[in-house]
Amino acid sequence: MNEDETNLIKKFPMAHIVLGIGDVAEATGVSQSQLRYWERKGYIHSQEVGDGKNRKFSYKTLIQVQQIKTLLDQGLTLVAAVKQAKHRKDLFDALRSFVDERFSHVSMADDGDVQINLGQFNPDPTQELIAERVAGQWHFKLIPAVK
Repeated sequence: MNEDETNLIKKFPMAHIVLGIGDVAEATGVSQSQLRYWERKGYIHSQEVGDGKNRKFSYKTLIQVQQIKTLLDQGLTLVAAVKQAKHRKDLFDALRSFVDERFSHVSMADDGDVQINLGQFNPDPTQELIAERVAGQWHFKLIPAVK
């Protein structure tokens, strides 16, 4: 993977992906009226655009709606599903924060092996932490830091 691909992964503009209520309803199987109800209750949020009547939903909200629906389909109440979806969102946000802060470079060999540079190793700034997936197994190693 070249430097441009690494930068694309790090800077994917997920926050700029917005969808109309009809798109969210179609993608998730949740009716538009249900989405409006969830928004009135404060379970999901949209962004006003243009005349103030049209609303757009972020990609993150689309994922949240899908999670809530899946949990409802599994038998949870709406309140419990919203709570569990929020917990999952918080975990995903923590993981995304980790990747954003630590991810330095990724490379993939033709055989599918992957090497991810996680940057400076805090206890020893002369070392960088590398995660490698070789033959489907993850391993970690330290290498001298690039200056």
